[in-house]
Amino acid sequence: MNSLCKKNAYGIGMTIFVMLVYCLPALSEATQHAIVSAVAADWGSGAHLVIDVDPVGGPRKTIKDLLPTISDITVTSYGRYFYRIEGMDADNVTKFDIATPDQPIWQFSTLDNTNDPSSNPQDLVFLNQSKAYLFRYGKAHAWIVNPSANNNNEFKTGTLDLSSYGDQDGLPEMQSGVIVGDKLFIIMQRLNRNDEWIPNNTYVAVFNTNTDTEIDTGIPNNDAVNGIPIPIKNPLSIQYLSENNMIYVQGVGKYGATWSGVPPEYSGGIIQLNPDTYNVSVILDDGDDANHPYGQISGMMIISPAKGYFVSYAGWGDNTLYPFNPSTGEVGGAVSGLTGKNIAGMEAGTYMDKNGLLWVCNQTDSRIDIINPMDNTLDESVDADKNPTKVVFVTLDEDITITTNENSSGGCFISSLKEN
Repeated sequence: MNSLCKKNAYGIGMTIFVMLVYCLPALSEATQHAIVSAVAADWGSGAHLVIDVDPVGGPRKTIKDLLPTISDITVTSYGRYFYRIEGMDADNVTKFDIATPDQPIWQFSTLDNTNDPSSNPQDLVFLNQSKAYLFRYGKAHAWIVNPSANNNNEFKTGTLDLSSYGDQDGLPEMQSGVIVGDKLFIIMQRLNRNDEWIPNNTYVAVFNTNTDTEIDTGIPNNDAVNGIPIPIKNPLSIQYLSENNMIYVQGVGKYGATWSGVPPEYSGGIIQLNPDTYNVSVILDDGDDANHPYGQISGMMIISPAKGYFVSYAGWGDNTLYPFNPSTGEVGGAVSGLTGKNIAGMEAGTYMDKNGLLWVCNQTDSRIDIINPMDNTLDESVDADKNPTKVVFVTLDEDITITTNENSSGGCFISSLKEN
């Protein structure tokens, strides 16, 4: 797909801006905005929205329903830019500047060629402003890309071969990754889509970001691959905590289906992985068929070596948020107001804002619930209009003016979040 011009790609024509102006006192020198992907309740459409992170306690300014599109979308960010990824059968990435969050800088295809089956892109992990890794769920090769590209020919710069991790269907189902030093750690779900998406043995592949070659971790395994075997299946999220130099991976096992009578498989949980030694240990087990007190573990957020959260899954729309201690595995009481809810969007593990507050996607009530981890109390609930699926943050050290085209959203605003 060719790059998009912000004035004609969506048939906007002459741009007309309607702006509101407001100023808020700063709680820190950095200004920060949340970018949220959201979908309609019937999954017929999706869009993204922008929410101011400050002030603590609210009210936080919000601009909703930016550039409506399909429902299979997610977001990621780097620097002052954020990226909207459209998945199955849409197969593209669109770059935005936070200053104009509904005006694409470019949009590039994630297909190898025009007639190629869907690549189903899932995530974009950044090494720097000119190099990132694009994980394509429907392919066996991740892309190395240039986020600063000026045209489609400059976007893809190389590939990472993950075909050795392909299972019965030939695909590794790459999901996401983190970069630690000069190593890229990639999680793959390895689901057999030819047999009810049964999860296979799980590995974390490791690549050198200087050479983009796979590192042989030297750990024996049953599949003769170079990666790190981990004792949980169907990983959804991976997160690095610099405080203790530890990687955390969360897996959900296999969801059950009441309509087909397929029972859930309790083969998930949360593990920690040392990025230097590759040692792995389980810090939270989801249990077994007979004993699974928290159901399946369907999301996580690690705040510190002693504080984290996980989402328990008891069934569709029946999720609960629990605090726990990643060092001991001790689980605390459920967070008030977030029990029996449809909690989604915890996959990225990047929902902690600059004020140390946790942003939770509450789809039952179509809102973002912002939690204070100090006492697990609600700081504010922000209406998202649609059902939120993921949150990322754009952080700046300068005041900016945010403007949106009135034809693609409900208006626009100027943000000046710091006082002299």
